[in-house]
Amino acid sequence: MHVGFIGLGMMGGGMSSNLLKAGHTVSGFDLSPASMERHAKAGGIVAKSAKEAVKDADVIFTMLPNGPDVEHVLLGPDGVAAHIKPGAVIVDSSTILPKATDSIAARLKAMGVAMVDAPIGRTSEHAWAGTLIFMVGGEKAHFEKVLPLLEVMGEVTYHCGPVGTGIRTKIINNYMSIVLNVLTAEALTLSEKFALDRDTLIKVLMGTPAGRSHLTTSYPAKVFKNDVTATFMLDLAAKDLGLAIQAGAAEGVPLATGAAAQQIYNIAQSHGHGKEDWTAMLVNMRELAGLK
Repeated sequence: MHVGFIGLGMMGGGMSSNLLKAGHTVSGFDLSPASMERHAKAGGIVAKSAKEAVKDADVIFTMLPNGPDVEHVLLGPDGVAAHIKPGAVIVDSSTILPKATDSIAARLKAMGVAMVDAPIGRTSEHAWAGTLIFMVGGEKAHFEKVLPLLEVMGEVTYHCGPVGTGIRTKIINNYMSIVLNVLTAEALTLSEKFALDRDTLIKVLMGTPAGRSHLTTSYPAKVFKNDVTATFMLDLAAKDLGLAIQAGAAEGVPLATGAAAQQIYNIAQSHGHGKEDWTAMLVNMRELAGLK
């Protein structure tokens, strides 16, 4: 295919290089001269502007820092959406607010332009290796058109649903992994203060929900089955959390993530979930969010 690629930084540069290796024509544009030079050395066409990059392209990728950048490039005073050929599909792989994706997609649709959102899992290292994960939102026909390109750049592609579901999936994924990063750092720091052997600790953690994730252990066994009869009571979980926070304070380790979680456990208890299974935390959170 003839691909237009706007945004050739560490992520976009790696993605476009794999498209080129697969034999696709890639006309690229980036504000960074170094990125443009790298694209040229990889065999890409160097466009003088974003508008030039999309000329004759079957698929246009945008990989940009934030929502206003995407909106400006696609729909600004000299936006490229007005200059693409009929039938071309725009693929936005930027990580932006879901509402921004919704707005941009709606405005493009009003212009007769198809868009899918295809944000990425993993890092720039995977972008260059061609082993990314794509979370895609869009109509089936548009998804199927861009899928061969995504498969060149990644090893796993998920069609999450209509436009906007890709970025929403990415937001959830990043939220969990980024917060877990803090929790993991807290736990390992406390273990070091306890003078525990890290390798042994990790072996223990990997045999429980701490390391294996609630998504693969406790939730499928209980709350996903609409069963919150206690196997480990939420009251007991709250008690044990309190012990960890007290121990952390005694060792001079600030367990801020645990302190925030303790407040939510207190709310769950006040809502009558204390005697239920600890996975009733999901029931409690759904109630707080106003879900039926």
